[in-house]
Amino acid sequence: MSEDEVIFVEENGVGIITLNRPDRLNALTYPMVQKINEHLNSWETKESINCIVIEGAGDRSFCAGGDVVKLRKEVLELGGPPTDLSRSFFYDEYTLNYKISNYKKPFIALINGFTMGGGVGISMHGSHVVASEKTMFAMPETAIGLFPDVGGGFLLGQLDRGIGAWLALVGAKLKAYDLVQLGLATSFVNSNEVHNLRKRLIASSPKNNQEVSSVINSFSSKPDFEESLLKDNETIIKEVFSHDTVEEIFENCKQASSSKFIEMQFDELKHKSPTSLKISLKQIRVAKDMSLKDELIMEYRMVQNCLEKGDFFEGVRAMLVDKDRKPNWKPSKIEEVDNNRVDNFFKTLDDLDLKL
Repeated sequence: MSEDEVIFVEENGVGIITLNRPDRLNALTYPMVQKINEHLNSWETKESINCIVIEGAGDRSFCAGGDVVKLRKEVLELGGPPTDLSRSFFYDEYTLNYKISNYKKPFIALINGFTMGGGVGISMHGSHVVASEKTMFAMPETAIGLFPDVGGGFLLGQLDRGIGAWLALVGAKLKAYDLVQLGLATSFVNSNEVHNLRKRLIASSPKNNQEVSSVINSFSSKPDFEESLLKDNETIIKEVFSHDTVEEIFENCKQASSSKFIEMQFDELKHKSPTSLKISLKQIRVAKDMSLKDELIMEYRMVQNCLEKGDFFEGVRAMLVDKDRKPNWKPSKIEEVDNNRVDNFFKTLDDLDLKL
């Protein structure tokens, strides 16, 4: 890892993590995950550190996800999957997500830009998630043969069943108003105030969640209602996406053909990996009654199977490497993905299971 891919600074009792790959929208590499884990372990027991702030460099992105292009290239070069890297990248990433959710000190994420995939995992499990008008959230994994991971399945599983399934399957993009309304972000601060909030956090060095909230509240305001995607579409999203099979959701999309919005969602769905759609829906449904710990263990089983027998490598090739946007999904049709295939993605890895 080049030294500046992620920067760690201690200032007046605040541990500051800056993701520093703005040219790659601050996408996470495995060495970055390892370094963040290492510093959080150290800071959690260090008496001079009162709280943590995590941010992204540049003005476009907090973190647009894991660098799956780099991961794919390295795993294939090593003759996999599977390889030690394909196992350890996600093992350590999910361990990091769980660590953030249980961190003993306030963990403040300034998601001032794109916050997708792996970026969700290192922000939205923390105690404070501050969005701005630049924030754009999505879990777009079904487009690359994956599913909402990094504990994203847990987050979406706690939402209304229709909204959660819509976000998981379509990979829909949400802005700050909807994120705050859904509880995925805890506060809204205008982007021109985020730097001042950061300075105030460092100056005041808050020691507990109440003190952090007090500082954030002094900068917070109401996000723009006009940027809400849900305000006009929430009812029909719930009607169409609340079902328990992808086939039923597809059928309801067809029946709602008079809705331009649903027509657009259906067009998106038809381009996703059929296997990913089915395993994602099952994941979201069972996650509703799971702890984050158990859901991450389930996700680790799912991701290893996606790498070894799913559509992940083909999806990344088509969407992000060759960019021909013509993935050869196997199977290519929803009806060809039977329950046995779906269930196999959830089977225990025995000794290789994630241990938290």
